[in-house]
Amino acid sequence: MTRGDKRPGNRRIWLAMAGLGVVCLAGWWWLSHDENLVGKALEMERSLLEGGITGRAGKRAVDEIVRTVDRMSPEEIREVQRTLDAEWRKAREADIEAYFAAQAEDRQSILDRSIDRSLVYKELRFAVNPRAWSRDGRRPKKPRTPPKDSAAAAGAATAAEKKAQRQLLERYDDALRQRARERRIDLPAWQ
Repeated sequence: MTRGDKRPGNRRIWLAMAGLGVVCLAGWWWLSHDENLVGKALEMERSLLEGGITGRAGKRAVDEIVRTVDRMSPEEIREVQRTLDAEWRKAREADIEAYFAAQAEDRQSILDRSIDRSLVYKELRFAVNPRAWSRDGRRPKKPRTPPKDSAAAAGAATAAEKKAQRQLLERYDDALRQRARERRIDLPAWQ
C-alpha cells in the first residue's frame, strides 16, 4: 500500500469522533454555565453556619463548596465571600446578644454553638478562597486583619458607647476562649 492510498473510512471515523468531541464539550459548557453556582454555594454555606449540616455530611458539603467555587468567575467568588462574611458577622452579633440576654445555665450552650460556628466559618473561608491549597490542592491563607473603622463610622458612636461595646465584646471573647479551652478546641487566631 502506498502513502496516497489512505482509506477514506478512517478519515471519516476520525472526523466523526472529533465532531462528537466538540459537540460534547459544547453541551457540557452550555449545561454547566447555566447553573446558579453562587446560589448553590450560599445555600450550602447558610446550612453549615446554622448547624443544619454536621459530621460527614458537613465535610462533603465543604468539599462541594470548594468544587463549586473552583468553577466560579472572580466576581461570583467575591460575592460569595462578601455574603459569607456578612452572615458570619450577623450570626456572631446574634450569639453575643443571646449570650448576655441568657440565664447563666444557658450561656454554655450558646458558647458551644458559637465555637462550632467559628470552626465552620474557618473551613468556609478556606473553601471560598480559590488561591488556597493544601494536600488536596489548596493552601491556607493567613487570616486577614479586620479593616479599621472609617471616620464616618467613628463619628456615629460616642466614645462611651464604643468603650462599653468593646468591653462587652472582650467579656464575650474571654468566655468563648475559656469554653474552648474546656472543650480542648483551638479557636482560629482571629477569634
